[in-house]
Amino acid sequence: MEEIVSAEAIKGEILDDARKRAASLLEEAEQESARTAAAIEGKAVSMVEEIMRASEARSLRYRMETMARFPLERTRMRAVFVDKALREALEAFIEALPEARIAGLSESMLAAGASFLAGRDVALARKGISESTARAVAGRVLSAAASVIFSEDPSIPAPGLVARVLDGSVVLRATMDLIEERLLDRSRGELAKALSAEALSL
Repeated sequence: MEEIVSAEAIKGEILDDARKRAASLLEEAEQESARTAAAIEGKAVSMVEEIMRASEARSLRYRMETMARFPLERTRMRAVFVDKALREALEAFIEALPEARIAGLSESMLAAGASFLAGRDVALARKGISESTARAVAGRVLSAAASVIFSEDPSIPAPGLVARVLDGSVVLRATMDLIEERLLDRSRGELAKALSAEALSL
């Protein structure tokens, strides 16, 4: 009988030790879980703070870059506007030129290259100039050519004259779009003041 009581007592002690050990392990697990949760929460807060700092830094950099570009962009837009206004004003000016003035400008350009046409058979095409005026110009600047054939060519990009050697070896273009580009290259500032001063006041 005493052996049975002893066995029961031992069994009770073993179970009691097991419960205590389990309770201790559970408490340790809860503490470790709490420490892990606190560490994760701290890391998450740190990450969020770092993300916020990086985002604020990017936003500040973007604002600074935008503000730095603004004067340059304004200058660029102003330059584009002035150039467009200047070209429109110059085109209107050239379109209003009388035939005699167009012929005179074309004659000056042809005269500069007339030596390349000497002794050659030449075709002289015109746009915005009458045949009689073209013949008069040819009589002055193409007199050294072997022959001159006259024609009207609406496909020429602007009013003026185009002289071509019949074998295709030489082409001289004396048209008003070239005059426009030459004026823009040489006297853009003066033209801007004279033809589109209102654009410069922006």
